Amino acid sequence: MSTKQELVNAYKRYGFILARTTVNDDALVFTLKTGYFDNAEIIKLNPNASTDDLFKEFSAAGYACTVRDAKTPELAEEQLFNGFFSVELTRARLVEEYRRFTSTLVRPYGEKAKYEYIKAPYNINGKEGEKTPPEEVLSRIGEDRPILFLVEAAAGFGKTCTAQEIARLLTAHTNLLPLYAELSRNRQARIFRYILLDEIDRTFPLLSSGLVQTEIKNGRISVILDGFDELLRKSEDGEDFDKKEPMLETVSELLTGKAKIIITTRRTILFDGDEFHQWLERHTNDFSVVRIRIQEPKINDWLNYDRIELLKNSGLNMEAMANPVLLSYLRCIDDQSFNQVSQDPEGIVQSYFEYMLDRERERQDLRMTIEMQARVLCSIAEDMILNGYTAEERDYIIKVLLEKCTREIDAARNQYSSSDKPSREEIANKLASHALLDRSAAESTKIGFVNEFSLGNYVAENIICDAEWLGDDPRFIEPAVKSYSPRTQTSREKLFEGLKGSLPFLDTLARIEIAADLIDSLPEDLENGAVEGVELSSIEIGAPKLTSFQFSDAIFKNCKFIKSGLNNVTFLNCKFFDCVVVGEYFGGPVYVLGGTSSPEIISQLNNSQTKYKEAPADDLEKLIERSILKRFWPAGDPLDQKPSRPIYKPLKHLCQPFDDFSSAELYHGIERLVKAGVLNEMSRSNLIALNLEELTKAHVILEETT
Repeated sequence: MSTKQELVNAYKRYGFILARTTVNDDALVFTLKTGYFDNAEIIKLNPNASTDDLFKEFSAAGYACTVRDAKTPELAEEQLFNGFFSVELTRARLVEEYRRFTSTLVRPYGEKAKYEYIKAPYNINGKEGEKTPPEEVLSRIGEDRPILFLVEAAAGFGKTCTAQEIARLLTAHTNLLPLYAELSRNRQARIFRYILLDEIDRTFPLLSSGLVQTEIKNGRISVILDGFDELLRKSEDGEDFDKKEPMLETVSELLTGKAKIIITTRRTILFDGDEFHQWLERHTNDFSVVRIRIQEPKINDWLNYDRIELLKNSGLNMEAMANPVLLSYLRCIDDQSFNQVSQDPEGIVQSYFEYMLDRERERQDLRMTIEMQARVLCSIAEDMILNGYTAEERDYIIKVLLEKCTREIDAARNQYSSSDKPSREEIANKLASHALLDRSAAESTKIGFVNEFSLGNYVAENIICDAEWLGDDPRFIEPAVKSYSPRTQTSREKLFEGLKGSLPFLDTLARIEIAADLIDSLPEDLENGAVEGVELSSIEIGAPKLTSFQFSDAIFKNCKFIKSGLNNVTFLNCKFFDCVVVGEYFGGPVYVLGGTSSPEIISQLNNSQTKYKEAPADDLEKLIERSILKRFWPAGDPLDQKPSRPIYKPLKHLCQPFDDFSSAELYHGIERLVKAGVLNEMSRSNLIALNLEELTKAHVILEETT
C-alpha cells in the first residue's frame, strides 16, 4: 500500500473526507464537519508544493484551514490521536482523578497522612513476583501483541488501588492513555457489551465508540476494567459459563493487534473453572494471558520497625493484622494515637471504627454518638444486602436514611439549639456524606462504603444479630469475614455461627476460607470434594477428618498434617512451607503428586501404596491409560474415530479417582501418555489435550484393552 493511501486511510478512520487531490499528487485536502465548526487539513506530499490557492479556496468556503507537511502514516496517526483525544488535557484529568482518589483514602487519618502504594506479595503466572503488580503490567504494556492481564485479590486487598496505580503509571511513563472503568458503578445494564460502550462514551464523550475501539486495538488506549466480578452476580445471570462467556468474548474481540486489557477481580469460579481454561485454549493463538494474584500484605511493608515491635510486645497476633485498611490506619495515625491503640491489641479493629466515627462528629458537626452512627451504617448495610447493591445514587441512600433511621436522625436534631436545628433532610445529607460512605469524591452521585473492610464490618453485625440470616453473595460475605478475621476468637466464632446456615450454598473454596479465617480450622463437610489455589496457614489438616478430597496448586504454611484424619486425599502440585506430619497411622491412602516442600515432608505424607488388582502390571497400565483416554471423546462419539470436537481436561480432574483407579495411578498414567506423545500438556493452567497428530497410538491403546 502506498504512503498516500495509508494517509488517506488514517484520516478516514478519524472521520475526515478526502475532498481534493491535486493533479500531480503534490497535496491532499481532508475535510471534517464537527457540528458548528468545519475544518480542512491541507497535507503537502511534496515539501515544495504551493498550497496558497487551496488555502484560499477552502477558507472562502468557510473551513478553518491548517497546512501540514506530510509525515509518515505512523506519525500522522499519532498526531491525529493526540489531537482528537486531547491527550495532554486527558492526562491532566487522569492525574487529578488519581489525586482525589488517594486523598479520599488518607484524609480521615489527618492532614499529615500521605498515600503510598504498598508492595504486597503476589504471584505472576504461578511464580513469585519481584516487582509490584502495576510494574509487571507496565513492563509488558509496550509489547507488539494483545495481552489480557488478570489481577486477582480477595475482598479489600488492593484491587482498586492497583487499578488506579496502573492508570497512574501509564499516564506518567508511557504515551498511552488508560480507559479506566469502575464496573461497580454500572449495575443497571445486564449486557457487558453495553456496559463497555457506556464507559467508552463516558470517558471520551465527543468521539465515536468505533474510533476508541480502533485505538484500543492499535495499543494507544489500554483498558482497565476494575471490579469485573461485580458483573458476575448469581442474582442476575446464574453460574453457567455459557451465560458468562459472551462477556469474555466481548473482551476477546478487542484483544487484537496490540490491545492491552487489564481486569481486576475477586477470585471467582468464572476464572478458576475448567470452562474458562478451555475458553483460553480456544484463543491460545489470539492473545496472551498474564495472571497476577495479590496475596496478603506483609506487615513490615506498611509499618516501621518501632511500631511493629510495640505491637509485638503487646501480645498482638501479627498475622491477623494483615489487612490493608487496618495497616493504613496503623501507618497513618500519629504517635500518640498509635501508643493508645497498641495498649489494647484485641480492640484495634474497634478502635479503627471509633476513631473514624469520632472524627466524623467534628468534621461535619454531626451531633450523633458513635453508637448511633454505627446503627445508621448497619441499616444501610442491611438495605444493601436485601436489595443486592454495593453503591447507589445519593438520592436513594438519603431515602433509605430517612425511612430506616428516623430515631437516630431525630435524636441528633435534638442536640442542636432551636435556632440552629437542621431539618431531617439536612441530617440525612450529612450522613450520606459520611467518611465511611463517601466512596469517591469524583463520583458524588454514587454512595457506597469507602472500603470493603468497612462494608464487611456492618454486614457482619447484621449477620450476627439475625439468627436466621441466609445469603450466598460473596460481595457481602467475603468482606464480612475479612473484617472479622483480625478480631478476638469469641467475635470470630459468633460470625462463623451466623454464617453456618449459608455455608451449604457456597462453593468449596469459599467454605474453606471462611472456616480457616474465622475458626482456624477446615469445615467438617469436605468429603468427596476438591479445591484449587487455596492458601492455608497454621491449620490442622485432618482435623476434622478428610475423606476423598483433592487439593490442587495449594499452598500450606506452618500447617500440621494429622495422618489418622487423612483418607484418600490427594495433593496435586502443592507447596508446603514449615509444615509437619504427625501421628502413627494413616486413615487411608494419601497421594502427593508433584509439588515441593521445605523442609521435606512429602516422603512422610505420601501413603500411596497401590493396591494392584489381579492383573499383570503391564495390563494394568494399559487399563489405566484407556480409562484416561476415553475421557477425551465426547459422549456418544465412537472411540475408533477422531473426536467430534477438541477436548481439554484439567490435570486436577483427570487425577480424581475414576474407574476404581487411584489418583496416583491416574497421575502416572498421564505421565506415560504425555511421554509417549499421545497426550499434550497445554501452555496454560495444567490443561491436558489429546494429540490428534498421534491419534493412531491412542487407537492402539483403546483397541488393546477393549
